Amino acid sequence: MNLLVAIDFSETTEDLVTHTRTLAGALGAKVFLLHVIAPATPVLDMENDLETLLPEEVQPESPEGILPESRAHEQLHEIAETLESQGIEVSAHLAHNDEVKAIIDAADRFRADMIILGSHGHGALYHLLIGSVSEGVVRRAQCPVVIVPAARK
Repeated sequence: MNLLVAIDFSETTEDLVTHTRTLAGALGAKVFLLHVIAPATPVLDMENDLETLLPEEVQPESPEGILPESRAHEQLHEIAETLESQGIEVSAHLAHNDEVKAIIDAADRFRADMIILGSHGHGALYHLLIGSVSEGVVRRAQCPVVIVPAARK
């Protein structure tokens, strides 16, 4: 069995990894971790993340001297190492694309039997204007989708 786990490094990531560990252990599944680097949406991202509009080679370095993509790659591999240390077969992957398309494409490529992703619990206005990655994946997936909800505050 193959599990595709979409990691976005949000507040749901820890719960997502916990549920993945449980499912993968119970099912004897191989885990494919995926982090998607989506194209910038200028209207929404400009004030907070202007450097994503620049090509990687001219992006400013973070205070730690690491480019944002490199930091994501490093964090993804830390999660993979944690799962591997618990006896789970895992591989980590980055994708550049629209989140829904990248997740669906990866599910096809890795022959996923199940997709696991987190939900942020955004409000109705957000979903009306932006949509929901989890909703888009559920609509397009050819396999079951497990959505780990954001913790209630």
